[in-house]
Amino acid sequence: MHPDVLPHVSKLARGLGAVATDEPILVIKTRKEIILTAREKREFKLYLAPCVVDGRRGLTLISAFFDDPVSPLTITTPLAADDPLTGTIQILPNQFKVCFFDEHNRELLSCEAHAELGDFRSRITASPLLGEEHFIEMLDQGDAWFARSTAADDMLATSVYLGEDLFPSNYVITDMTQQGFQGRTGFATSQLERPEPGPMQEMDIIHLLKRSYAADRIVHGPVKISDGEELVDVLILGDEVTVLLQAKDSPNTAKTLDTTLERKQRKAISQLKEGLSQVRGALSTIRREGNPKLKLISGEELSVDLNTKPIVGVVIVKELFKCSYEEYGSHILDFMDRYRIPTLVFDYAELDVMTRHCPSETALLGAFHQIFEHTRDQRTYPRLQFRTRPPR
Repeated sequence: MHPDVLPHVSKLARGLGAVATDEPILVIKTRKEIILTAREKREFKLYLAPCVVDGRRGLTLISAFFDDPVSPLTITTPLAADDPLTGTIQILPNQFKVCFFDEHNRELLSCEAHAELGDFRSRITASPLLGEEHFIEMLDQGDAWFARSTAADDMLATSVYLGEDLFPSNYVITDMTQQGFQGRTGFATSQLERPEPGPMQEMDIIHLLKRSYAADRIVHGPVKISDGEELVDVLILGDEVTVLLQAKDSPNTAKTLDTTLERKQRKAISQLKEGLSQVRGALSTIRREGNPKLKLISGEELSVDLNTKPIVGVVIVKELFKCSYEEYGSHILDFMDRYRIPTLVFDYAELDVMTRHCPSETALLGAFHQIFEHTRDQRTYPRLQFRTRPPR
């Protein structure tokens, strides 16, 4: 309804933002799982987490979407002094519009919203706020505070209720533009609910990779001529290394919102192991055949030499969990010890963050190398963490 503000939305990083039209609109740019939770539950909660940096106090906003009653999905937003978002939140009326976008700037849900914001606004106005230079500390402290929050904190939280949709959310987006990468041809589709997630997630991953690589260096689903099977989900023909990437996702449907946290954690381990197995299969083919003959899904033969550059394995899963990194590291270290190639695992949200911070192959491989060196030398797999604010 406001196409003139879409260029501004496209510059917003992941998280909460705001756009000014004839009325303030809250923009939430986040992953599809959070958007679906908001649509189905019709409510989310706002928490104000205290933080202290160098003896100075401030606030961090936690937006919680309760797909699970104990461990909800969250978005952490530092409330920085002089930040336009903070100013908008302080004047946001009780009745407002909220629009949800994914990381590719696709508007997947927009609603009328209602919240009793009087006390919420007063608490922000009465509190000192830190500057943007403390962005990272505010993120870290906000997450830590929420992890140990109590029932009393829940009582102080502000509920945001989602009312009437501004347009139907059960539609399919069709992208007829030329994608530029090699591989699958024709148009691409996307939608919020995904009973069969694979191809859509692979396309989303390719869109993220195009931030760091020229599109023609990315091959979607190269097929082995010898047996007609895919070599990998995505092959990246970089200037410095060749990347074998396997993508693992789960359905995103209303029914999956009832999945327990324990089952999600087990699924992440299962996806990691399956993805590593598929990378192993691709690597074995390359080592056994020297330079396997490949073709695109269209049948066109792919002219590439996979023996000229080092190989890196990457597995993308739906979601990684803080409490399971020791087990993730065990599987990755075992794989690297056996097959002698750098191997990395990220969840989809981490890949989004990484490609925002690393808008070139050199920058991305620099981050890869730091993670690989830490894993090799410390024998643990580190959580992804950038110490600078992502570019807008």
